[in-house]
Amino acid sequence: MAGLDFVHLHVHSSYSLLEGALPIARLAELAKADRQPALALTDTDNMFGALEFSEKLASYGIQPIVGCALAIDFGDTDHGPRNGNMQPERTRIVLLAANEQGYRSLMQLCSRAFQSANTPRVSSAWPQPR
Repeated sequence: MAGLDFVHLHVHSSYSLLEGALPIARLAELAKADRQPALALTDTDNMFGALEFSEKLASYGIQPIVGCALAIDFGDTDHGPRNGNMQPERTRIVLLAANEQGYRSLMQLCSRAFQSANTPRVSSAWPQPR
């Protein structure tokens, strides 16, 4: 179908150590080859690739969208079955920054998630970032 633009809003790069394998440069090449007008980077629990991603995509004329996939703690104690020493899987939400304020809020959430527990997560009980 000609004229339809596709924007992938949930992409993991090699910065998502257990889920992504493609370096950011390769993601940019693939997005350009597919003529995608924009692409979102949503690595799990981190935003380490945000600067590299933004610069690389902008150099290809593609709108970068920065985001993150974060685990959410809803305050309940049962997170499903455990398998040995493995942590139970938490519900994840993909957050995308629509503007500079959203980017700053997302950075605050990611930073706080790493400071909160042994496994990075955000809590639904936290007050909203300022």
